[in-house]
Amino acid sequence: MDALALGLDVGGTKVLASLLDARGGAVGEWRLPTPARAGSAAVLAALAAAAEAALADVAPATRERVVGVGVSAAGQIDVEAGVVAYASPNIAGWTGTPVGPWLAERLGLPVVVENDANAAALAEHRLGAGRGSHSLAAVTVGTGIGGGLVLDGTLWRGGRWRGGEVGHIVIEADGLRCNCGQTGCLEAYASGTAMARLASEAVPGFEGTAREVFAAAASGDAAMAGVVRRSARYLAQGLVSIASLVDPDLFVLGGGVVSQPSYLGLVRQALADPAVSGGRGPAPDVVRLAALGERAGALGAAWLALEAAGGVGG
Repeated sequence: MDALALGLDVGGTKVLASLLDARGGAVGEWRLPTPARAGSAAVLAALAAAAEAALADVAPATRERVVGVGVSAAGQIDVEAGVVAYASPNIAGWTGTPVGPWLAERLGLPVVVENDANAAALAEHRLGAGRGSHSLAAVTVGTGIGGGLVLDGTLWRGGRWRGGEVGHIVIEADGLRCNCGQTGCLEAYASGTAMARLASEAVPGFEGTAREVFAAAASGDAAMAGVVRRSARYLAQGLVSIASLVDPDLFVLGGGVVSQPSYLGLVRQALADPAVSGGRGPAPDVVRLAALGERAGALGAAWLALEAAGGVGG
């Protein structure tokens, strides 16, 4: 019978578990809250609880087919060691946590650990909007901007596990300071947080969110519509930079900002402008919406566990 693997995506608010078969079919899905402020030991316990709940919820014959576990988590991941080499402050004390070794001992199964944006990119390439593509760049635009690259069919991690961090491409050399410490990052100009800042500059006194910017633009507010177009143009500039460097045959865009009505069309429109692309950017028709949504991280992690166990082709 086909092998199965369990994927665990650990976020700031929840752990999403998904059981995946070798054909890419999801067998089941489970959710538990993430005790992000309680420290790494509590988060590890929550991961184990999510895995154990999932495995206890299926028939014994199904459980026996599980060949490994994949974990998707934010931060720089030392994939060989299964350790979070560096993490954002969303989970207290997460940097240095030996997620893979600890969970493998607890569950008695092989465990692989991957950066969440990388796992999502792989899932879209193998199972989602990028299925059948040769090389893919996945860009997630929400509160921040994350990304992952699958080049020649292989997940690109980089020499220090920082490959694909497209949110920190510099698009304004002397621009705004990003949370990462650099100035002029794409994230500082095209993320949901950046859109809210642009709106506050365009309309003094505005203190809303990106969602409220979109709502106002849809209601006919010309200033907010201009903010949305400007944000889309910045994102298009980032895609042009990615295309100049790695030239993927497909771009897959996800996240709360990109999922808003008409936004993808504005990005494509900007890419068609020679002033933005200079003839080097991706053609608008190779930029499409992600298909897997919030499930991408868990599914990508599970697929990596299947590949590690030889349950699917690499």
